[in-house]
Parts: sequence; structure tokens; C-alpha cells
Amino acid sequence: MRCGIESGGVRKIELLGRRLRKLRKARKWSPAEVAERAGIDEQDVIRIERGEARAGLETVIRLLAAFEVDVEDFERLAAAERDNDPPVERFRRDLSG
Repeated sequence: MRCGIESGGVRKIELLGRRLRKLRKARKWSPAEVAERAGIDEQDVIRIERGEARAGLETVIRLLAAFEVDVEDFERLAAAERDNDPPVERFRRDLSG
């Protein structure tokens, strides 16, 4: 995953981490549970969520699979953030119907 700058100076790596954290908290999972489900190290989950580590494509795919979320749904979460709608709630509504 390339690390770049998005509007407002927020790095893409930080946005990825924020979105993953929102998904995790929406499911009330610990970083350890995400790590176990994704087959990655717990510290990697924590560092990715904090924007301290890059996640390669394979890791992102594993994380999304752990959350049972596809790339399109993950992009909808990003769109919800851009629209200033509470992203987790909008994401839940989108997935449920």
C-alpha cells in the first residue's frame, strides 16, 4: 500500500487505521481478536490502527476478510467519513439493507 497524502494533510495510512479501528469497535472486538481472525500479529493490528505501520495488500485483504467486509463496503465507509455522516452507523445501515 502506498503511503500518500489526502486532503487536509491526513496520510492514507492513518485513514486506513482509523477505518479499521471503527470496524473493530463496531463489532466490540479486541485487537487480539482481530489479529486471530486475520491470522496476523496483534501488535501489527495496533500499529496499523495507529497509522504507525503500512499494511501490505495481503494484510489488508486478511483484515477485510476477518471483518467479512469486501473492498466496496470498505470504500462506502470511507465515503461516509467524507460526507460527515457518522460512519459506523451509516455503514451498518448500508450493510443491513
